[in-house]
Amino acid sequence: MKLKRKRLIGFNGLRNVHKWLGFLVGVQVLLWVTGGVVMSAIPIEMVRGNHLIERLPSTPGSSSVSTLSDINVLTEWQSLEWINRAGTLALKVKSFDAEFQFLDPETGIALKPISIVEARRIAQSQYTGSGKVSNVKLLEKLPQEVGHLNGQIARVSFDDWINTDFYIATDSAEVLSVRSDLWRFYDFFWMLHIMDYEYRENFNNWLVISAASVSLLFSASGMLLLYMTLLRPKAKKYLRKLMADS
Repeated sequence: MKLKRKRLIGFNGLRNVHKWLGFLVGVQVLLWVTGGVVMSAIPIEMVRGNHLIERLPSTPGSSSVSTLSDINVLTEWQSLEWINRAGTLALKVKSFDAEFQFLDPETGIALKPISIVEARRIAQSQYTGSGKVSNVKLLEKLPQEVGHLNGQIARVSFDDWINTDFYIATDSAEVLSVRSDLWRFYDFFWMLHIMDYEYRENFNNWLVISAASVSLLFSASGMLLLYMTLLRPKAKKYLRKLMADS
């Protein structure tokens, strides 16, 4: 009788532990599952905006590169690369200090940054959506969603249903990033998923490790309760039957 009482107390204690663990991590587990559904249901290519931009070829096909030998400053650069800069041929050069510049292939002079008007034209020429340009701005400070970019950036906004933004480097005239409300929706659930509420990059932070550890304990206690309530009584019944038959 005492043995039965001890087992009953142990079962109730385990059930209380399982209950409180569930209380601690229940909301986060729900967010993990919801985020998993969102991230698996929305194709990552759509999130990145690849369906909204038509990339330029690497170099204009009709351009000539014969002027390369006329540039007298070739030895100043660590590397040179022909690029398509908004439909015209340009030289992308890398200095021995690992800094990039963009040169006129005819003169070797550094090209000026593109203007707001040119940024609008570049964005319109590569945009494949149905919206129109609603705003163009040279950014003094980059928003969090493109905090990984460097240099002077122009933002071209479109009035489509997902509020698409093109972020264009003013030196290379290249569309570096495409952001939209679809990306922001996805990024919000990514933030909740990895529990990095500031930078949304570190998925090894102490919050997610702690929540995952408690979730593991919750799952383990649940499996133990399942064994104690379903499997162990059946196993005891089966053993009694074997003993009675023998």
